[in-house]
Amino acid sequence: MSNNYTSKKLAFNNAEQFKESFYEPEPTTIGYVFLGNSIGYTNEDTPDVITDTVYNEKDIWQNMFAAKKVTGNDVELVLPKVEWTGSTKYREFDDTIQLSDLISSNTTQNLKPMYVITTNRNVYICLSNNSSANSTVEPSGKNLSANGNIQTADGYLWKYLYNIKPTNKFLSNNWIPVPTSTAKLDYDTTPIIAVDGELNHLILTSGGNGYVHSNIFVTSFTTGCTILTVANTTNLAANMSVSGTGIGGGAHITTVDNINSLITLSTPTTTTGGGANNLLAISTRIYIEGDGTSAIASPVLTGNQISEIVLTTYGKGYNRANISFYGTGTGAAARAVLPPKFGHGYNSAKELDATNVMISMKIGEVDATEGGVISTDTSFRQYGLLRDPYKYGETSQANNATSNTVISQTTNVSLIAGSLYNLDEFVYQGTSTSPTFSGYVHAETSNEVRLIKVKGTIAIGSPLKGIATNPTGRTVVTATSPEFEPFTGDVLYVENITKTQRTEGQAESLKFVIRF
Repeated sequence: MSNNYTSKKLAFNNAEQFKESFYEPEPTTIGYVFLGNSIGYTNEDTPDVITDTVYNEKDIWQNMFAAKKVTGNDVELVLPKVEWTGSTKYREFDDTIQLSDLISSNTTQNLKPMYVITTNRNVYICLSNNSSANSTVEPSGKNLSANGNIQTADGYLWKYLYNIKPTNKFLSNNWIPVPTSTAKLDYDTTPIIAVDGELNHLILTSGGNGYVHSNIFVTSFTTGCTILTVANTTNLAANMSVSGTGIGGGAHITTVDNINSLITLSTPTTTTGGGANNLLAISTRIYIEGDGTSAIASPVLTGNQISEIVLTTYGKGYNRANISFYGTGTGAAARAVLPPKFGHGYNSAKELDATNVMISMKIGEVDATEGGVISTDTSFRQYGLLRDPYKYGETSQANNATSNTVISQTTNVSLIAGSLYNLDEFVYQGTSTSPTFSGYVHAETSNEVRLIKVKGTIAIGSPLKGIATNPTGRTVVTATSPEFEPFTGDVLYVENITKTQRTEGQAESLKFVIRF
């Protein structure tokens, strides 16, 4: 066991800062989602394996043909999607258990994390799993009159956190978005749910023995009495709870006079009572001592043991809470589960360890070519995230003001009229075995070709030959460099996929998750 640890909040902090970097009005970092690799794999059904090497990163750059700038609307913190299913046990929040355990599953134990998304796309956290029982009733609604606490018929206690709209682009088959505060009104959340120091759950650690609840006869009394005469004092003890006609809420016995069969109450009677058929109920009292207020709990007996604790009022303001049992028995013990500072739901992303950031972007959102920058007569097999590249020919990273929203990373060559090349064809100057300049045709029109995998320096006025077509070539008139200097910045994420063919009128939705 280690005597130190690195908090998971460090990973959350990094994820949150990464997300927020795209929201800043003058960001110090810029990011682009790029498309690449229009050239087929050796086996088109099996994408090439990617390795984290300098060689591979340069190859990614050479395959790149277009990119679109990431904005704050394209990034969000996300969690693995945990859908509520019946006959399943969910972990309950416990302030003594590691967060990594609380949000993990255990298949062999039919155990799932402590949060769920329901069929109505509501997200809840489990505060009590009814002593490790299976959940059989799907939580629903917000129950804001009870600060979002929802007790279901299967004994589970859930806390409503937020709702996800069906149009939210960060909702996927495997991930759900999560807000960082109750101010995120687009998630239908509210500050009402976050109660600082709310005491939702007491865990019974020992049921003890010898506990008895009883109903006893009491002689008639009037309003304002604190000393009552009872038939006998069997099974009575100081600090036990008292209820019945004329007894104020929360009253308990302060002393028992066994000789004279008298009990003294903590508060005066509120009306007349006692006498024929008016019994008092005497039960074990649970006392919650702490720095908060208003939490009230009552015990449930099975035989002479306490089998359950029911919190009838949750209270608030507890940073510490000690639980005491007063009754005829001994040995009962429990501990309070205390919420995070400011309460459950105050920052759902932090509470549920949202250390993942989804990038969700649509290429061709306005028109398929993004203003003519990205060709539609091509395909791609690779996409990813690029951060802080340099503008072509410059020696420092690009900034937000000088970088276009959509960029072309191809080398565009204008030519004299002639026969077209084939798409993906190898073209070159010099000789095919020892070219002075070369590339692959990514897209073309009658007088221009767009090249990727460019090597060497193009010669204006010299022919550009094709390995399969135009053996004599077409003369180069001009050449335009790509937007960014190749091999600069950082490729933070890349994924190889099977071929995606772009066509006119089509847009591609790209979603990927970066984990911290």
